[in-house]
Amino acid sequence: MTDVVAEKDVTGQKEEKAEPVDFSQLPEYPRLLCEAVPNDKCLPCLLCEPVCPSKAIGVTFNQTREDFGPLRQGIEGKIAVDQEKCNLCGRCAKFCKAFLLLDKSGREKEPRDLVPYEQLLVDEEFCDYCGLCVSLCPEEAITVEGEPLETGSTLEFTGRIEVDRDLCIGCGRCAQVCPYQAMDIKKPFQGEIRMVEKNLARCDPLGCQACFNVCPARCWYVDERGKAAPVKDQCIFCGACQKACPVSAIEVDRSDVSHTEIKETPWAEEWKQAISAIKTGTRKRPDVSGAVLPPEIERLPLSAPEKPEIDPELLSLVDEAVRPLAELLKKPKVRQILEKEPADEASRKIIERLEKSKVGVAK
Repeated sequence: MTDVVAEKDVTGQKEEKAEPVDFSQLPEYPRLLCEAVPNDKCLPCLLCEPVCPSKAIGVTFNQTREDFGPLRQGIEGKIAVDQEKCNLCGRCAKFCKAFLLLDKSGREKEPRDLVPYEQLLVDEEFCDYCGLCVSLCPEEAITVEGEPLETGSTLEFTGRIEVDRDLCIGCGRCAQVCPYQAMDIKKPFQGEIRMVEKNLARCDPLGCQACFNVCPARCWYVDERGKAAPVKDQCIFCGACQKACPVSAIEVDRSDVSHTEIKETPWAEEWKQAISAIKTGTRKRPDVSGAVLPPEIERLPLSAPEKPEIDPELLSLVDEAVRPLAELLKKPKVRQILEKEPADEASRKIIERLEKSKVGVAK
């Protein structure tokens, strides 16, 4: 299928030119269903965006503290965060720079504990105890004593969460980290992942991280035995880890495939066969019994190449001419020029050095 575009040729007349079409973008072309859709429970907050392995989630907010004017000077008060109530959602930190979310260190970022932040701190140098943060905290974890800020209107701190469907892989990490069950997930595959115990003895996550490297959901961690293990709720059962494991310690079975409707199109049968192969693990092979092979071509053996005659006198002249350059190429500085300089510049510098060495020999 192509689109026809009218263009003018050199004579000025219109010429029709066909442009290729991306079939995968057509509405009748089936595709895998892997998506994360925020529901009406979403606040939103900052927890889902940093844990998305494919960077498919973006969160924006409509207001900050600065929209209500600069910090008031000379205001005294107190502000406190109840760490028992706070779930580190980050709404306050997005609203006001007096709040600081501390990211977890690299080693602590693992799929068994998805919350990306370690602690919420308050820098009272950036706080005038306005009290606006109290109402936007969903857990009522913030208390403020001081002179409230008169805004003249009701604080409407709202946000927007967008999920890029082309990037989302349906792993469900966003749903698992969300404290409000605000994300609905559709995984591309249903199935089971398991470790093969008899081969797991050869698993060495320190020397080999093949499963970690190929997993699009980043659901692997090192367990208490020192072996690789997946968080099964985050696995999308793509099977990449099974193919990558050098000791065959991983098995992935897919029982179902989530996809859009397969309509009656020229490629419908191929889609049905592909889905069946994913579920059963067996692929239908084409019938090649009636294939016709081309006749063999008679190839005459080539004669052995003749060894060229070498003129000893000419060879001696060549050796004599090359000898100064060979000595020059032994020097580290010249080798460095060859490796780092562009070809033209390297050639010029080496010729200059060669000429200087000839002059030195002549003296």
